[in-house]
Formats: sequence, C-alpha cells, structure tokens
Amino acid sequence: MYDLKNRKTFLRRVKVNGITLDNFFIGSSLYILGRLVKIIDFACEHTKEKLHKDMEVTFALIKPLSSKVTGKIITHFFEHNLKITKMKKARLTGDDVNYLYRFQLTDPTFPFLLEHLTGDLVYGMELVGKDAVALSKQIIGDKDPMKAKPGTIRALYGTDPVKNCVDVSSDTETAIQDVEYFFPSPPFHLSRLRLTATLSNCTLCIVKPHAIREGKLGAALEAIDEGGFDITALNMFIVENINAAEFYEVYKGIVQEYKGMVEELSSGPCIAMEIVAKDKRTNTAVEFRKLVGPSDPEIARLLRPNTMRAKLGKTRVQNAIHCSDLAEDGLLEVEYFFKILNL
Repeated sequence: MYDLKNRKTFLRRVKVNGITLDNFFIGSSLYILGRLVKIIDFACEHTKEKLHKDMEVTFALIKPLSSKVTGKIITHFFEHNLKITKMKKARLTGDDVNYLYRFQLTDPTFPFLLEHLTGDLVYGMELVGKDAVALSKQIIGDKDPMKAKPGTIRALYGTDPVKNCVDVSSDTETAIQDVEYFFPSPPFHLSRLRLTATLSNCTLCIVKPHAIREGKLGAALEAIDEGGFDITALNMFIVENINAAEFYEVYKGIVQEYKGMVEELSSGPCIAMEIVAKDKRTNTAVEFRKLVGPSDPEIARLLRPNTMRAKLGKTRVQNAIHCSDLAEDGLLEVEYFFKILNL
C-alpha cells in the first residue's frame, strides 16, 4: 500500500491479527495498522475473478421480533456461511417502508406490511458470502411460512406472509441500493434511520470482535433476552485504536490486560448495544453486570457457569462481552458509542 501524500510505502506483506480473506469485499472497512481502510474496487481483473462471487453482498431486514428469535436468525445466517458486516437497529417510518419494499407496493399484503413495520424497531444487516443473494433467499424460505420448506427461517419462526420474520434483497443491484439506504454515508446517517438509544436507566454491552468472528453474536442476543433485558439500540462499529484506548483508559495501570483489551476492541467489527431491564424498577447496570459474569471466563465457568462470559468467553482479554462495571458508568458508556462515535 502506497501513501500518495507522503510518497512512501507504508505497508508490505505482513500478518494482521483478526483480519482474514473473508473481510475483503467491496464496501468493507478494515482497521489495518492504525489506518482505517475502505475497499472501493478490485485492483485487477484477476482478483475480481477470484473473489467477486465468493464475496457477494446482500441486505437482510429482520422484522419486529424478540431478541431471542433475532439471535436464532443471526446464528442461522452464520451457520450457512453468511457473515454480518454491517448491522444496526432502527425505527422505520412510512417512507422507509415504501423505499425498502418499493417492488411490493401493489402487493395485496403491502398495507398490512406497512402497518406492521411503521414506527417499530427492526434490524438491518449487510450479509457477505458466496452467492449471498441466492443463498439468503434459499435459507429464509417462501414468503408464506406455511409453504416454506422445513428448516428455513420463515418456517421455523414466521406466522404469516406479513409476520414472516425476515426479508432479503431480490438481486445484487437491489441489495446494493438497500444497503446504501439503510446504512447511509455522512451526513445522511444523522437524518435517516438514526440509532434508537433511549439514554435512560441503561447500560452498555459490547460483543467483542473475536466473538463476532466466531459466530457468538446470536447466542449473546438470546442470553440478553432470557436474562430479562431489552436491546433498545444496536450498531456495529469499527473502533480505531485511539478510541479503544480512550474508552478503556479507566483500566490503564489498573489491570495488566489493558493493552490486550485495547488491541482486541480495535481488531475488527464489534457490536455495541444499549441494554435496558424489562423490569423498570431494576437497576439495569447492576443486574446486567451479574448476567455477564466475572471478567475471567475460567473463573466464571467455576463460580457462575450460567453467565455470558462463562458460556462465550475464552480468556480475560477475549472474554466475549464488555459491560459497564459501575452503575454510574452505564449511561456514560452508552453515550460514548451512540453519541460520540456515531458522529
């Protein structure tokens, strides 16, 4: 890689932890040795022929559902080799529904679909994988869950042609348009499909990059729901090293894993969530900290085997989940991700 401004090569062949060939596709953003790199095109036809079909992009919309079912759907995509490379929770307006379902405006079910989706929270996702458009349509199944093949997502979790859990783009061109609409570039990201943080009696949960790569996001969402908490906002972030260091600064000089924690958080995409207790009388930060468990997964497995880190974590650094340690830090950490980093 050649720096045009400084007229020098700044990256030769070198191993970068946390980045694999699957991360390289058009539109991907990668954090490589202190630089945020966005892939905009193939450099040569040979590379395009090798990678294009294997790295096809599509868009998926998960309709209003519990976090438990959403988690199962996310795991279903992962098990079929479709990676989530962008994701956020948003509240749809009527105009959003009209655009995202622009090819179904004359469908008899559209008025019911409009009512079902308008004003409610949904998840939008960019999925990447081999033949992603065709594969995603195959694994979600028929629009009518009663006609969908057994084992498909709609057959498993859908109830009717409107409340059928998830929709995906019909072709490659539509997929690109849908992704660009749901994940708009600045400055449109501040006015269209904004994040849904409430900033009230909340705490922060981060599913760390290693857990995203290992397909543990779905299990994390299921655990949050079953533990008595709602996900009121969610977004996928690529956290730069300087921001990771700033976020974890309170641990500097306190825990010996500080450097590793910073490197892990900035090693790839993570998922940040605003968490709110379903029981409004509950102190969200305190109770959610109990659900997450001890910072060392080995200790968690011995003392609190039903906690999230016990089930999903590997080491003190790669312990799958970050949560706010102190009740007073919950709101501050949510604001850091959903107000400061989202600008």
